[in-house]
Amino acid sequence: MIYRPYYSNSAPSRPPGFFAHLPPVCAWIIKANIAAFLVFLLLRLEGLYTLLALSFAGLKHGMIWQPLTYMFLHGSFAHLFFNMLTLYFLGPETERAMGSKHFLAMYLLSGLLGGLGWVWLSPQSHALCVGASGAIFGVLAAFATLYPRRQLTLLIFFIFPVTMMAWQLVAGLALIEFLLAGDPSSGIAHTAHLAGAFAGFLYIDQLFESTLLRRLWARARDYVAQRPHAPRPAPPPPDQDEVDRILDKISTQGIQSLTRVERQTLHRASRTM
Repeated sequence: MIYRPYYSNSAPSRPPGFFAHLPPVCAWIIKANIAAFLVFLLLRLEGLYTLLALSFAGLKHGMIWQPLTYMFLHGSFAHLFFNMLTLYFLGPETERAMGSKHFLAMYLLSGLLGGLGWVWLSPQSHALCVGASGAIFGVLAAFATLYPRRQLTLLIFFIFPVTMMAWQLVAGLALIEFLLAGDPSSGIAHTAHLAGAFAGFLYIDQLFESTLLRRLWARARDYVAQRPHAPRPAPPPPDQDEVDRILDKISTQGIQSLTRVERQTLHRASRTM
């Protein structure tokens, strides 16, 4: 028996990369944010950084690209790390449920509305806002809307595990952001987080034609309808002499000659009779 070695024409298989399991939009967003962070960290482009960051003064001077570009900049490695970590774990399932096009639209819309919400409520016109946090909060809200009872485990200080449902996590974060929104000294754009979360929730609600908003509106309407209302006093009946005068006017001049007040008086008299 002669042994002949087998040679394959195909290239040897490579182990899957770090982004191999990610859908395209999540992978692209993470790569773009990391690349932007490294470029500004290594090249020290402070002038360009200021032009791309979001500020009220920049928008006032016509820099309309800032509500888009600011979400690809980050002020520190920790800022970038936690934003991209959230996107890495919750973004893929959200993108697969929505579709890549809708996920990208939702992500950008959450970032845009988050930035504009911060500009609207910003106490300082020259303050700069950077980071993808508004868009990330949109992803969080979208995930919690799609999978409200999904169990999520957080490591508090990377030591203490805390497990809660997705809707509880987002509701708790939204409450914290709301309570801290009035503190401008924190250096965190809490209003951008809230606006981004609302945009993500609203996009999912409209995309899947969810009845959540309709149910809330219907419950509020039913509650108002069921509340006891004080009976409105009936208007006094019109004076009979005035009614006779209006009828005589119709017989001599025609109904088209009546004024608005006379028509209302005649209508009240007909309802009373």
